[in-house]
Amino acid sequence: MRQRLAQAFQVPADLDYVESFQALSKVNLELRRHGPSTSRLIRKAHLERDVGNHASSLVVVQDAVALDPHNPEMHYEVGLAFLYLALAKADALPVGPNPSDLPDEPATVLLEKSVAAFHMVLQLNPRDEDAREDATLVQAVLDAHPNDRGLATALRSRTV
Repeated sequence: MRQRLAQAFQVPADLDYVESFQALSKVNLELRRHGPSTSRLIRKAHLERDVGNHASSLVVVQDAVALDPHNPEMHYEVGLAFLYLALAKADALPVGPNPSDLPDEPATVLLEKSVAAFHMVLQLNPRDEDAREDATLVQAVLDAHPNDRGLATALRSRTV
């Protein structure tokens, strides 16, 4: 089931490393034993986000897209990964043990990529209302805060 995008703007201020790293260890073992599948990769991506490894989460969901490029759900997960990266880049989310893994692109560019991924979902499934609403919401945030500094401030204060 999809996490609603609006919930992403209300993420917790801290991370539960112990439980999340244990679960991440289990899914990594499953991946080694049974190989990649979209469900295992998506579960790993969510766990990477849970420990603040937002860049790793994006890499994992991109691997899931490579396994099933015509599955709209995989592209939706890419949109979420870019959203979380933008929030982390704006210091609106806690970042895991290696904050240098964040991409060089500004938060505005990462949100634009999020919108593009949600639009890809709509190309594959025009009736996907979640993706439509999420693309509209993220685009509205971008329209309201066209420069990176204002966007970062709004994301940090949760006044998007």
